[in-house]
Amino acid sequence: MRKILMTTYFIIFLSTPVQAETDSSRYVMKLEDIIYTFLSPLESKAIKEYFGDTYLSDFCKFVEVKTKPDSAYRYEITYQFITYERAIMPPYHLFTLKVGNNSPTDWVIKDVKVRKLAEYEDYTKMCRKPMIVR
Repeated sequence: MRKILMTTYFIIFLSTPVQAETDSSRYVMKLEDIIYTFLSPLESKAIKEYFGDTYLSDFCKFVEVKTKPDSAYRYEITYQFITYERAIMPPYHLFTLKVGNNSPTDWVIKDVKVRKLAEYEDYTKMCRKPMIVR
């Protein structure tokens, strides 16, 4: 009986943190998707200024998020995304976009870096798919 109780306790103890971490990471991914969606007009603007045309894109990751200590709700966000032509066809470009806000609703592009990906670079390892909420 004691072995069964210890085994049950051990299984519950080990499985609980894994579940909590999974839920936490899913929550973080949802928040990233929300922020990325919110910033998508700036992304479209940067793409149009660089190419002169609209390209498709996929979110990769947030590189850095800084807060401005002297002001509330003021941020500087650096994130990356991939652009491509038509139905996920090359050429692929990695954009690194730095944006900031002067007021809670006034977001501006501060810096844009673009790098054409080499043929051997697998962009699918750089980027992740958006969260699907069911």
